[in-house]
Amino acid sequence: MLYLSVSKRACCLLLLLLSICLPPQVACTAEIAIYGASGGSGIGRTLEYLGNTGVTSVFTAAKKESIEVFNKKQFKVYLTLNVFGGKQPWTTYPDSIPVTADGTLLSAASGGGICPTHPQWRKSRLALLERWLTDFNTDKGISGIWLDFIRYPGRWEHDFSPLPDTCYCPRCLALFGDEKGVQLPGGLSSAEASVWIKANAQLKWVAWKKEQIVSFVRDARRLVDRYSRDRQLLLGAFVVPWKKSDYNGAVSFRLAQDAQLLAPYLDVLSPMLYHKMVGESVAWICLTTEYFAELAGIPVWPIIQAESVAKDEFGRVLQGLSESKATGLLIYSFRYMGEDQWPLLKYFVPKKSLIVNPQLKSGADTPGTVGANVEGARIPRDWMRGPVAAIQDSAFWFDKLDSKNNHAIGLTAGQDRMAYWQTPLEACVPGQKYQFSADFFRHNRGEPQAYPEIAIWGQKYRLNTHRIVEYWQRLKASVTCPDTVAQKNNIFRFKNNYPATTFWMRSPRLVRESNLGQSYKRVPVEANFFPLGVYGANSKNLGSIKEIGLNTAVVALSRENVEKCLQLNMRCTFSVPRTPEKLFIALEKLGPLLERGDFCYYVNDEPGIHSFSESIARDLYDIIKARYPKAVTGMAIVRPQAIPYYEQGADFFMLDQYPVPYMPMTWLSDSMDEAAEYVGKGRLQSVIQAFGGAKFTTSGWPRRPTFAEMNCLSFLSVIHGSRGIYFYTYPSVTATQQGKEDFSRLIRRLNSMRSWLLVKNDNKPVSVEMTSQYNVDPSGKAAVHCTRKEQFGTQMLICVSTINTYTEAKIGIVEGQQSPWAEYYTGAPYTVVEGTIKARFGPYEVKVLLEGK
Repeated sequence: MLYLSVSKRACCLLLLLLSICLPPQVACTAEIAIYGASGGSGIGRTLEYLGNTGVTSVFTAAKKESIEVFNKKQFKVYLTLNVFGGKQPWTTYPDSIPVTADGTLLSAASGGGICPTHPQWRKSRLALLERWLTDFNTDKGISGIWLDFIRYPGRWEHDFSPLPDTCYCPRCLALFGDEKGVQLPGGLSSAEASVWIKANAQLKWVAWKKEQIVSFVRDARRLVDRYSRDRQLLLGAFVVPWKKSDYNGAVSFRLAQDAQLLAPYLDVLSPMLYHKMVGESVAWICLTTEYFAELAGIPVWPIIQAESVAKDEFGRVLQGLSESKATGLLIYSFRYMGEDQWPLLKYFVPKKSLIVNPQLKSGADTPGTVGANVEGARIPRDWMRGPVAAIQDSAFWFDKLDSKNNHAIGLTAGQDRMAYWQTPLEACVPGQKYQFSADFFRHNRGEPQAYPEIAIWGQKYRLNTHRIVEYWQRLKASVTCPDTVAQKNNIFRFKNNYPATTFWMRSPRLVRESNLGQSYKRVPVEANFFPLGVYGANSKNLGSIKEIGLNTAVVALSRENVEKCLQLNMRCTFSVPRTPEKLFIALEKLGPLLERGDFCYYVNDEPGIHSFSESIARDLYDIIKARYPKAVTGMAIVRPQAIPYYEQGADFFMLDQYPVPYMPMTWLSDSMDEAAEYVGKGRLQSVIQAFGGAKFTTSGWPRRPTFAEMNCLSFLSVIHGSRGIYFYTYPSVTATQQGKEDFSRLIRRLNSMRSWLLVKNDNKPVSVEMTSQYNVDPSGKAAVHCTRKEQFGTQMLICVSTINTYTEAKIGIVEGQQSPWAEYYTGAPYTVVEGTIKARFGPYEVKVLLEGK
């Protein structure tokens, strides 16, 4: 991606490039659509029912007369295209019948289904779609088309039974080999080929199957775009309501339906949430809606069932969906709607964004007199730029990204500090939490500390999770509505404070947060050991890692590594694949080995700064827990504000702030305190910096931490609640003799008090009175931090100086405890005077004080 210059030509080139890789982000107003609306002779009765129900749209048959009548009555009309469902073409095209993994043809009793690679059938489906687009694309025509059965065969709507594993017909096997470069052994039958593929190319096979589905949706998208003209026609899809972690990954391995891959070509996703059919609860409807909304990143209009749903339950479904991320609603179907259900539709009220014109639709023409704006540029309606009189060298950008009328605004900051866009906000509810989200784009990270900033109701946020370059990244922030909002602060502002850098933003939203997550809280396992581990491990250095005194190590999940961990009797922390499909395959192959040990699993690495899918993070967790319910899982987190979005994806959150040499030690402890506000201290671990040097200079770590610094960080993390300590990384810290000696010394210190590390900190804070001239850290807090532990009737104080100079403090002792104390490692005596111990600290010094008896 080219750097954004201020010329018109460069700006246009950039937006052209961006539009190539962006999923369409259609602006959808809230809709309630009824499926199966009768046309023809029964249309009069249909219209009587729909009169004042709140229904805005209908799904009906592809008949011109009915479509025109519904349009005349102000209903939008959608059609449904059955893509690979049914048995109709089996007679005409016998080779369209899918072949199962055992080499037999799919039976009629299975519910039918068409092989997705059948060329004539695919061509006929696209031809039908094009005919509808030709015949009904008028002002009195359709507003969109939904793809149904856009997947491989399998009946999912009732009690789950294994889905057929298809398709292994000669055509599919030949295409797979050619397109994926896989050479299958010659002469294999379909049944033999399925066995060989599972053993040798399963991941490539499932990826190839998914592409057969995605490619059809991509072709459909092209047709819809070609015929949309000045009317925006929606392309939607009905999808099976299974998470990737459900039923051993059946939605991927069997159905090959991946909402995440389909989303870039769709305007709306409609999971089929027929909870009565599948024996699920009302809560399941809402949580599954959230799952798909986050996974796909496009509007979700779930389709719910009306059949066999009592009035009260139907109302709860509608109210629950109003708390979810659903922006529209489809109901299956007209024939099953009861008289007492129609009035309840008013209970579905989707959340409204408080940001005015979040789609950034164009306003009036505005002369290009600001900065280096394009001549005659249009700006978004209800949005304003920095004041013209004060602007000198900042530049403002606004352009259309694609044919779907998606727009983005950009800022190139100047020295004038006037690079901002702003827009008024609608009224908020005092005390209510709201979630801000938007997509941001940057060209590079030439200025490492440069991040976009926003202000909401006068509250400022630096979006320091924006690390991805040359790709749109979804960023979020939680904001609480103040008790009172001054008129001048009732705005949303997007600001760039970093001269010569450029940030773009699209699709900003500010909506009320829901409490749906409260019904899905994790109950993390209680770890029965305190991990002391390292990153950078492999089968060759695990032996030396154990010898140095560590009881775990983050190591890739492979057969060689699992066998080595078993041999050494180490409780290794296996870094797992970050996709559900890869994880399923890995656990299937290594399951017998993994069951022989008591292992931990490292499920993610700083997902917040990568905007890793929250839904996929939950899938990875669920896959592991389904096999190993008592296994401990963890993920590294560098920005603690990201933890609420990934709370359901791990048992422990491993704070990995690396402060040496340019940041204060308290960057780690402050981050741990913030993390504790979200998940409590019982779910925190720490990753201690043990690297640095010439190859890390440009990233801000020109040297390795000293022993004093690593010692300080380790014990500081314990004081702030760490339930496990990892070091990053073993190869780095042991690269020099001094580093190895420092590290060995630190591990010996930690191991000598391992039983104390297992003891949780006392919840009551330890009083610390600083008594020296140099007594605060860079943020103005007390330089010495302390915590108290107790076991077997004996107390321990752990105290750390967080500053690089000499300091002194009086440390409070529990009232009535006047026994003499001694430093745990040196034996130096300490006396209690007037309820305190006076201690002098050297730079970054740690003191562990043990109560005497």
